[in-house]
Amino acid sequence: MSASREKKQRQSAGPSEKALQAQQQQAARKRKTTAYTVIGVVIAGLVAALLIWNSGFFQGRAAAATVGDTTLSTAELSYYYYSARQSTAQLSAYGLGSFDSTKPDDEQIINEEGNQTYRDYFLETALSSAQQDIALAAEALKNGHTEAEIKEDVDAQISSVKAQGASYGYGYSAFLKASFGPYMSAGIYKQIVTRALLAQIAKSEKSEALSNGYTTEDLETYYGEDDHADTYDTFEYSYLNFTPEAVETKDKDGNDIDEDKVNAEKELALAEAKTKADDALKALKDGGKLADVAKKYELEDASIADHTTTVGTSAIPSAIKEELLKLKGGEFKLVENGESGYYVITLHSRERVEDPTQDVRHILALAEHTTDSDGKLVAPTDEAWAAAKEKIDAIVAEYEGGDKSEDSFAKLANEKSDDGNGTTGGLYTKIDPADGYVPEFLDWIFEDGRKPGDTGVVQHSATEGATSGYYGYHFIYLVGDNEARWARDVRSALTTQDLNAWSEELIKGFETSLSDGANYLGR
Repeated sequence: MSASREKKQRQSAGPSEKALQAQQQQAARKRKTTAYTVIGVVIAGLVAALLIWNSGFFQGRAAAATVGDTTLSTAELSYYYYSARQSTAQLSAYGLGSFDSTKPDDEQIINEEGNQTYRDYFLETALSSAQQDIALAAEALKNGHTEAEIKEDVDAQISSVKAQGASYGYGYSAFLKASFGPYMSAGIYKQIVTRALLAQIAKSEKSEALSNGYTTEDLETYYGEDDHADTYDTFEYSYLNFTPEAVETKDKDGNDIDEDKVNAEKELALAEAKTKADDALKALKDGGKLADVAKKYELEDASIADHTTTVGTSAIPSAIKEELLKLKGGEFKLVENGESGYYVITLHSRERVEDPTQDVRHILALAEHTTDSDGKLVAPTDEAWAAAKEKIDAIVAEYEGGDKSEDSFAKLANEKSDDGNGTTGGLYTKIDPADGYVPEFLDWIFEDGRKPGDTGVVQHSATEGATSGYYGYHFIYLVGDNEARWARDVRSALTTQDLNAWSEELIKGFETSLSDGANYLGR
């Protein structure tokens, strides 16, 4: 074989050793580059997942509870959880609870037995509230209602929340999270509002059907059962409260006085209080005036009730309630109140109020106003009052220029009232003088000589320093008499009783349970 041919064979047999080393190094570099690329992709994915996790994306969508066939995400359950939390915090702020919103929910005990934390309570309440909403919303859908018919109401609720958030300097999304927890979103909130409004439709329809279904006989039967009359009758009574003089338990040097001596002085003080009460009882039975007797014994206002009137017995002091109920009109009695002294009581009258309640229609023109840094209402400016007056005057003029009928008034109320009941034609039914409406409104309705078809305008201003209320003008149309107050109140009690029973039966078909997603709440 020639040298040239041998060389050609070696070249065709494969790469040289040097070439092989070069290829191997290049392959190694390629493998290394590929490995780094894969690792980089993995790290980027982990960073993205961590960011998403920290944002609450996964937690908010985790299954937190089941209600019937409905699965609630953590975000959905958080609405009900934080609603319960807010209510409890507000009550505690007024001294009606021990919850501290600055401390972890699961580290605070709610009951004396120590077996339930506030977190447990909020979850329990949240699950119950969700169950009610879901069951009632399903009932509304079953009865033919749709989400489309409440779209305007849903939008109005969302707009209201946006405006509320803006007043505190929040954007909509941030305000939702501040109110209902870090997992809440605009989409979830809209779903919940829609469900709640459907639920309200079902509840309102059932309530109205129940209320309208009771006969006069039903009302009389309920009134006569189980001392119900004690709740609905009107009582007029008086009392004088004689309390013993306070007894010192320490001497001038701060030392304890002998217990026997203290007890002896207490017995003497109590006996003196009884002597005064006995004398007062005799004076009143002999025709003396309560005010004169109270003055004789220099009783303070807190110890006197002179012809006090109350509907039901709930406001009557517990120390005299039982004995007062035994009296007939005009009778007097001495009532012992343990070491606290003695009452002299008299019942002037007890009756079932047969006076009719009243129905009215109403149009409100609000005067724009603001709140200060403490959340207290700031009265409207003169310009705001003038604008409200101009609006109500224009509405009155339009009414007066028409047929001046109830229907025309209702139409104006639907179109122009600021009080939010436009769809009912401004109708308020079964109003009694003792109801909680603003005084100007009630005073006009129950003014002597008022008759159906009368109209009038009154001005109302919120209480100075209040944190809630309104300013504006009321245009009122008196519709006329409705049923007596006792019948109205009994009808309301029956409706509440039967509505609760109906609701309890309804939710039995919607069993509840918590899921892992609930662990993200309250911790």
